[in-house]
Amino acid sequence: MLSRRNIRIKVLQHLYAFQQQDATSVPAFHKQLDKQFKDFYKFYYFSLHFLRDFNTFLESEKEIELEKYFPNKTHIRNTEMLQRLDFYKALDESSVFEELCGKLPYDWKKHGDLFDRAFIDLVQYDFFIDFSVFDQPSPEVQKDFLTNLYEFLFNEFELFDNAMEDEYINWEDDSADILKAVINTFNGFYDKNRLKIESPGDKQREDIHFGIQLFEKCIVNKETLDELILANTANWDSERLTINDVIMLRMALSEFLYFETIPPKVTINEYLDIAKSYSTPKSHLFLNGVLDKIRIVLTETGRINKSGRGLKNE
Repeated sequence: MLSRRNIRIKVLQHLYAFQQQDATSVPAFHKQLDKQFKDFYKFYYFSLHFLRDFNTFLESEKEIELEKYFPNKTHIRNTEMLQRLDFYKALDESSVFEELCGKLPYDWKKHGDLFDRAFIDLVQYDFFIDFSVFDQPSPEVQKDFLTNLYEFLFNEFELFDNAMEDEYINWEDDSADILKAVINTFNGFYDKNRLKIESPGDKQREDIHFGIQLFEKCIVNKETLDELILANTANWDSERLTINDVIMLRMALSEFLYFETIPPKVTINEYLDIAKSYSTPKSHLFLNGVLDKIRIVLTETGRINKSGRGLKNE
């Protein structure tokens, strides 16, 4: 579901806000961070709920067409697309999903002509045309259609993207993970013939706890972390360091020192990738050099203590 990288990005953003606002209330930021994790699941549910509201629109389109003197049979058949999906039927009948969505303060119907435009665009795609020839599509065909449908919505359909941005402040950061979660739900249903709507399980709660702990470690140990950074960046122009670079260094060093199951090389690779999107073009080169230097120093002085799969030299 919510990836560790995404969690690190959220922590980076909150640490930036914390520093910019000269805040003193860690619990307040802790609460905001926790809310973001919960929002991720809400918009995962909201994304799936698109199917139910879209089908309501399709049913109304079908009724309008049937009232015509010469109804278009192809148009009517196209409006029945979701009715040929076992996943949709299971989702529509799920009391668990109904309960989860009943708490959502969001509504697809308020987004103007989104459904109408989606329907017009969708029927022109090859994946839809290929699917529409089947009266009783196989599970594999159904799964491929749903996957292609959501990749179209998330990656190509501007109105869907605009609607999500209107509703969800973190859409740009979270959309890839939400799409992955939705597709995993399709895969789980068709591979195991069981509808499972994801919620924060033990592994996800552990990941979320990691994010909260990382935020707090960076705040509580800021002086110690900054001493390490200053001692190992003597050859770098301090004026060229962005706030995000410094914050990512603190985060990475916190993982080195206080998270014994995360291998140092995993930490370094994660922040190099994050830096490419959230800092200057050359920041990842700077981070790579500084972090590797500090990793060696901390390892030689015995300050990096890893256990399990996270060995010192990994």
